[in-house]
Amino acid sequence: MSVRGTTTEFQLPAALLPASGVSSGQADLVDFPLPPPARRGYGEHVRTRPRDQRGHLLRRLLLVADLGALCMAFLVVELTLGGFRSADVVLLALCVPLLVGHGHRLYHLDSHRADYGAADELGPVLQVTTLWCWAAIVLMWLMDPQDVAIPRVMLFGGLMIVLLMALRSGVRAFARRQKWYFQDALVIGPASQAQAILRKLERHPEWGIQAAVYAAMPGRDPSVRNRRRDDLDGNPSDEDLIALVKELGVDRVMLAPAVTQHPGRAELICGLTALGIHVDLIPSWSDVVGARLDLHEMEGMPVLTIPRTELRPSALRLKRMLDIVVSGAALLALSPLLLACLIAIKIDSRGPVLFRQRRVGRDDDPFALLKFRSMCANAEEIKDEIAEMSFHGGGIDNGMFKVRADPRITRVGAVLRRYSLDELPQLVNILRGDMSLVGPRPLIESEDRQVEGRFRARLGLTPGLTGLWQVHGRSDIPFDEMVSLDYLYVTNWSLWGDVKLLVRTFPTVMKGMGAY
Repeated sequence: MSVRGTTTEFQLPAALLPASGVSSGQADLVDFPLPPPARRGYGEHVRTRPRDQRGHLLRRLLLVADLGALCMAFLVVELTLGGFRSADVVLLALCVPLLVGHGHRLYHLDSHRADYGAADELGPVLQVTTLWCWAAIVLMWLMDPQDVAIPRVMLFGGLMIVLLMALRSGVRAFARRQKWYFQDALVIGPASQAQAILRKLERHPEWGIQAAVYAAMPGRDPSVRNRRRDDLDGNPSDEDLIALVKELGVDRVMLAPAVTQHPGRAELICGLTALGIHVDLIPSWSDVVGARLDLHEMEGMPVLTIPRTELRPSALRLKRMLDIVVSGAALLALSPLLLACLIAIKIDSRGPVLFRQRRVGRDDDPFALLKFRSMCANAEEIKDEIAEMSFHGGGIDNGMFKVRADPRITRVGAVLRRYSLDELPQLVNILRGDMSLVGPRPLIESEDRQVEGRFRARLGLTPGLTGLWQVHGRSDIPFDEMVSLDYLYVTNWSLWGDVKLLVRTFPTVMKGMGAY
């Protein structure tokens, strides 16, 4: 039996084979014993491809995309504003060094950050382009104060932003369909924690992480029996785990919280990083803090500082202004589409065009959420009849009620849901102030009653049309994880974070992730 690789296959040692075979898209439990000492190290020669093949090839493709954006922008400027000028030499001379000089932000993060994408690099691209524009203007002024071609610089800069984002997104879309993009991974930790990590990986194939197996730590999970005791607490030794990683030849190792918080795992982390693979540490408090961390150093001692959770009134006012401007402009721009949806619903089935539902808003204030009707007119009346079809379990009253291939959905409704067009009337809610463009998911009252403790902090911000839950998979994410994501959104909120989530919403909608 073998574990799927990115460009080759790796044979699992016989001692590591579980009772059942590896099924597609699922992970097997590697129940220790690990390879005996006599066999340790034999797998060092198994790997036949270079380390970090994804990063190696993707960096070069991104560089080609950047050079293509540079040439295309230069060509458009010449065709639009006419005539080659000496100042244009400055435009070209400054671009390449600046792009390369910021390579630590534009080329290398894809290698180790599985979820890195266009939304994350929007800031660095804006930074590079702004730096370039000012440098070009200053250099032109030094060369000839009477010949500072500001319109050419501004046009070139604007084109560079658009083309860089477009071509880089295209390169990533191409790369994610190639075999070399996928990374084999080994998850180390107790079965419950490892399976939670694997479920997230399975929901996001675009991350390109194939966790074919995971190694359980018997001493920390009562469901897994330890058949060999190498130390007093029954956990496999660091040497055993490193030997397993060598034999599997994986690209990435993910350490579950039980491993990262273990006081004796420093040698394991050092040994794994020495192998030249990516090591992901998942702390036990990740569902509380999220990315709201400031990493710095105090006399060689790494320190993670958690900034204060602060919703400043001035920032919230800017958020509200953004909601009004964007929702108003969207309603005007999308009015033909809204009219087409209205007509299609009316022709397809009987009943009202709009569906109104009572939701819980900010500070527990209820409001009427608007949607285009995507179900038959008596959908609420027959909800009990399909309660057992909810794939999250719990029927109607527990968790979220979500049904794949819901028989109540109309023909037009299926199309509206596939592309989230049924959500467009919520732009009116946003204009009114009931909702925001980005925020926690607006819950119905039965769902809100299930939210307790610190997770009630989600009511500190206005619910949103999109948010962390929507961009990470929507209905595929169970209720408890959705509530946790909303809590992280509120405690990590920033206006720039909202902009990034809006950017990430568009590809999610086009792919139809979690839309049922």
